[in-house]
Amino acid sequence: MKRRRSSLSMKLYRRVLLLLALTGLAIGGVLYSVALREVERASDAQLVNASRLLYMMMQDDLAAGVLVRHDRLVGVDGDPLLSTQETQAFQASYDSCMFTVFWEGRPVAQSGWGAPVSAMPRRPGLHDFQALGGAWRSYGMRGRDPRLLIVVAERGAMREFSIARLSGELALPMLGLLLAAMLVLWWTLRKSLSQVERLASTLGARSLSDLQPLEPEEWPRDVEPLIEALNKLFARLENAYELEQAFTDDVAHELRTPLAAIRAQAQVLRRLAPAALGEDVVRLLAMVDRTNHLVDGMLTLARLNATSVAARSVDVHALVAEVVADALIELPADAIEASVIPDHIVRWRCDASLLQIALSAVIGNALRHARGGGHLDIAIVRGGDRLIVTIGDRGPGVPAAERERLLLRFEHGGSASSGSGLGLSIASKAMTLLGGTIRLEDRPDGPGLLVVLTLPSTQG
Repeated sequence: MKRRRSSLSMKLYRRVLLLLALTGLAIGGVLYSVALREVERASDAQLVNASRLLYMMMQDDLAAGVLVRHDRLVGVDGDPLLSTQETQAFQASYDSCMFTVFWEGRPVAQSGWGAPVSAMPRRPGLHDFQALGGAWRSYGMRGRDPRLLIVVAERGAMREFSIARLSGELALPMLGLLLAAMLVLWWTLRKSLSQVERLASTLGARSLSDLQPLEPEEWPRDVEPLIEALNKLFARLENAYELEQAFTDDVAHELRTPLAAIRAQAQVLRRLAPAALGEDVVRLLAMVDRTNHLVDGMLTLARLNATSVAARSVDVHALVAEVVADALIELPADAIEASVIPDHIVRWRCDASLLQIALSAVIGNALRHARGGGHLDIAIVRGGDRLIVTIGDRGPGVPAAERERLLLRFEHGGSASSGSGLGLSIASKAMTLLGGTIRLEDRPDGPGLLVVLTLPSTQG
């Protein structure tokens, strides 16, 4: 099974999307690192502020000498360092923090929950410690009296929860931005590559002989190298066509002169030679005529390659009648009859010279190979979007298996009639330049071959 190829826009989209995804991941990683650092900084600042708040709450008791009365600690004689209201106020402000107040290394007040006092660091500054199967972060602050140490601690899980919540809040906007970027990226790529599609459409609308250079000013600078390369290719092709045309003309001229001389000598020989040489001379004349047809056909094919299509309104009925008249003038008056229907003007927009070449090739082929049928029927049918010209003869016809082959160069049918093998290939080439088609079919009303020429509608 043949693998389906991806379009250029899809390849670019995938690669830029991958780059966008990697960039998004990098930005997300940076944002997470910044958020983690800021959350840790804010949490540390909260511990510092909480310790300062506790110190402020204890100022009155410290000034009254509660802690140093008779060198006895709070709790020994029942004097509270922090009242119940002060403790509740602290918890209302810092519900995730616990605290312990040390005097000379011994606890004199605490929040009543959290890490055990024995696990609390008893040093000033920020510290990490383990307690109750988890990580904790603490801050110790010395009072004016160095014997006083206030330690406030917070679970590490609370920080992780804050980071997770912040990451969750950032994830949805980041995802929305990514989706929006994907849509904008796709639209931008399609918009940018539309110039490539326009170039393909412009080239596709040209005929094979239209080698006029493209105007670089009409295209974006991004595709200017492609335009220049195409113009160079057009110039080389035009030069090749000119060389081919010149060579073909020279060869045709050089061949026609000796062929004319051979034919003239053969005609003289037929008049002067004994009867025994008559059949040989006739075969020689037939061979010369066939060679002349071959040279004419090759010259026509070569000229078709350099033909520019110029569409205009054409009376197809008059053109068909003219081609039939030119073909019959070389035959005896009673050799074959031809009819063209309908018998009135049928106008169609096309290139008259190309259509005349196709009609001449098909009608000439029919007269050479099906003259014995005695009749040639030509019909012109005009539809809304196409024009069909059918040429039917009463000859032996062509087997279905050979019809496609006979549209190629130098292919002959099974009949013994002479021919160059170029007639139908010339018609096929001309119809291709016209944008039409040619088909070989059986006649529906009896024996014979039906050639169907179809012309599309041409606007403008």
